[in-house]
Amino acid sequence: MDHLTISFLLTRRCNARCRHCGAWPASKRSGAKPEADSDFDTSDISDFIDQIAETPKIEAVGLTGGEAFIVRDLLYCAVKRLRDKSIPYTIVTNAFWAKSLDAAREVLSDFRDTIGIGLSADTFHNEFIPIKNVVNAARAAESLKIPYIVRATMKADDTEEGLKTWFEEEGLPNLDIVQFAPVMYIGEATEKMAPEEFPDQNPIAPCLSLRTPFIVPGGDVYACCGEAANIEGEHPLHIGNMRETHLKDIIKRYDSDPFLKAIYTIGPRAMFDLLDERPETLRDELLLRSPCGTCRLLFEDMDRTERLSEILGEETSS
Repeated sequence: MDHLTISFLLTRRCNARCRHCGAWPASKRSGAKPEADSDFDTSDISDFIDQIAETPKIEAVGLTGGEAFIVRDLLYCAVKRLRDKSIPYTIVTNAFWAKSLDAAREVLSDFRDTIGIGLSADTFHNEFIPIKNVVNAARAAESLKIPYIVRATMKADDTEEGLKTWFEEEGLPNLDIVQFAPVMYIGEATEKMAPEEFPDQNPIAPCLSLRTPFIVPGGDVYACCGEAANIEGEHPLHIGNMRETHLKDIIKRYDSDPFLKAIYTIGPRAMFDLLDERPETLRDELLLRSPCGTCRLLFEDMDRTERLSEILGEETSS
């Protein structure tokens, strides 16, 4: 992987409580910090962006959360440093701030140089942030010539056509920029959603999420932007800490680690099949229905991880 976009989790906090959210609540994480301490430190942001500038494989930086705009001072701090280092950046948001078109234009005018805004919009987010906010943000982005996409998560009974009709009725100016993804049995969804709301299959395919390593408050770096940061303890998807090791050395794991190579080339579901196991519980079955859930199943159990390591070692040597 010669081209990577690395993301900052600027904060774990969010002003929505979507029941499909893939991030575990801070209270559920062992050793978790209080919510008020779950934000990035500004000195870390500056130092880490300097490290990114010295890491050749990184082509852009993503700024996300939680909700990045509820820690606007941190967001501005990160963007200023990225501009100083001439590093392209993107922002992901639920657009809670876009209560009108004028309000949306005022906010986005500060980020005219971003290479992309990601807007989260679906029936889950609509319970907390009206879809009209996303429409306002999209229209403002178009008027300011800022590239944007809309990211929509679907339950098992949702269809792309149905959601597109909803977006069109609400006034979304461009349906071609909507990206759809199935809901995953991870994070909040494991407690707040019914089994039948999840997809019934997870095709064998490479996982391209490894193109987006993830930095969380405190400096830990995970190999992807998915479930990796929610698996407790040491595991193959935790690839280092930027307070202890320079990013350019952490990223070298991508060239040598057998787990990362396997995830990127054959995907998590094919890796699970190498173990020749069957799901023992409904939870296992639901985890297997998504790439992120499958990674949790693979790496939350040290015995399973060690067996997989032996198998991958044998396949590499053969």
